[in-house]
Amino acid sequence: MKTDKLIEQSIFIITEYYKNNLQPFFDHISDDVLWLGPAERQQIRGRNPLIQEFAAEKHALTFTIGDIKALCVSPHIHVKEVLLHYDIYTHYPSGNTDIHDQRLHFTWREKRIKSAVGQEYKPEIVMVHISNAWKYDSRDTIYPVHYEKVNMPTRFVTKPEHYVTIRGTDMSVHLIAANRILYIETVKRATKLLIHTESGTITANGTLPDFERSYPDVLLRIHASYLLNPAHVREIRRFFVTLSDGTTLPVPEKKYTQVKRLLLRENGEA
Repeated sequence: MKTDKLIEQSIFIITEYYKNNLQPFFDHISDDVLWLGPAERQQIRGRNPLIQEFAAEKHALTFTIGDIKALCVSPHIHVKEVLLHYDIYTHYPSGNTDIHDQRLHFTWREKRIKSAVGQEYKPEIVMVHISNAWKYDSRDTIYPVHYEKVNMPTRFVTKPEHYVTIRGTDMSVHLIAANRILYIETVKRATKLLIHTESGTITANGTLPDFERSYPDVLLRIHASYLLNPAHVREIRRFFVTLSDGTTLPVPEKKYTQVKRLLLRENGEA
């Protein structure tokens, strides 16, 4: 089992899950899967019982998933543990939105199967552990349909249109909403980058040209050492730009006119 492929598959499963598309999840769970769910003391053993519980679930909830950080460890040649850490916004029919800092743990194993070419290995999920348990109403099945905090405020959440994948130097993988990235800068004399976001900085592997080619609709090159998100530009003057967090970045004199024109166009001012 290749680590990158399993992380990619785990992220796909969970993002589809929160779109209320459970099929990719069901397609990958083993017959003896163990579900340790988000409700207190919720344990379900076996593929069929778990599918039956989800079939009995009736709710009108929708969800928005925030940034995802993924880590993977391999305790055995045929077993990998994938940990996903993310914010999940639960939108209730009342108009309220609740946010949880969620940790989800997939245990993957390789199952040996017979095929036309002999024996092969197929990855399957044998345990799902959602480690931060919610207090549930006794009427709930899987989701907290009846759970809302007293006087819980409505939170306005902008659903991201684009995500950026970042591979950290600590072997983590981050799926970050593009609108949360402020700017990216190079680490001198190293093929490493500092990804500055609204919630902190990630040290990542890669180069500015890699990100510039991969996300041309999100990031703009303003300098040999900087890419920025035009949505966070608050001011441009000779020869600097100021971002929404107060950061000031230089713009070379030779590029200033072109960068200013592009930024004004991005912000609908030209």
